[in-house]
Amino acid sequence: MKKLLIYVLVALASLLILGCDEHVDWELKYQEADILVVEGKISSELKQHEVRLTRPLYEMNGTPDAVSGAQVEIFDGRVLYSLSEDPEQAGIYRTDSLFAAELNQYYQLRILYESKRVTAVTFMREVEPFQDMNVYPVQSDPLLLEAYIRSSEEPSIVRLELDWSHVHGYDTLAASETHAVIYKYSLNSVDVNEIFKPEQEHVRFPPGTIVFREKESVNPWYAEFLRGMLSETNWRGGMFDVLPGNARTNMEGAAIGFFTAADILRDTIPIDSTIIRVLQIQK
Repeated sequence: MKKLLIYVLVALASLLILGCDEHVDWELKYQEADILVVEGKISSELKQHEVRLTRPLYEMNGTPDAVSGAQVEIFDGRVLYSLSEDPEQAGIYRTDSLFAAELNQYYQLRILYESKRVTAVTFMREVEPFQDMNVYPVQSDPLLLEAYIRSSEEPSIVRLELDWSHVHGYDTLAASETHAVIYKYSLNSVDVNEIFKPEQEHVRFPPGTIVFREKESVNPWYAEFLRGMLSETNWRGGMFDVLPGNARTNMEGAAIGFFTAADILRDTIPIDSTIIRVLQIQK
């Protein structure tokens, strides 16, 4: 009886393996949403800050349509700042050059476009000092270096711009061969996907390279947005992937995107060519 059952199971398995597959073309339908895409950031630097308004993209590698003619304002609880649309860049709205955000201050973004009213609230936290940047040799002839940046204890984004166009032997090369930009995200995430984030490109550079560093603070709300965005892009493919979708937003109303405020810290570092260590220049 057991042998007969085994034969039956084997026969059924063979039929399933040898069975024909039917090709089915699925017509995927979506409905375009009548919403705005908002990209806004203000900082502690005294300069023009901008908010960008576009329409959502529904095709890969497309160019979003700009949203022109909106009324955009920033309110700090005392003063209402009106942003002006750039006459040469539709959809880009800027503050005046005397605007700078303040530490631990809350700001509300207000957007009025046709019948849509969109708001978002954010605040700016203080940026922590730069974390350690270790430089070590990876090639001896010619001598080339790489930099490793330790994660910050507080959420932050570090941008490194490397320039070795002035170094002898490289001064005749194209700019694309003598410049590089590296980003380091420290988000203090409990998201296990961060463990499996992909290997980033290794940037090699010669002694004498100048490193321009910029660090910006990230408040907890913006950190959640960045984690969501990275989970859908750079960190895709981990053991515990998330379902594709829009990243978290702090927009209220018919809009997606984010509005945030960041404290900014900058410095310049030359790479010492003899002992391969970093000498920080305080500005």
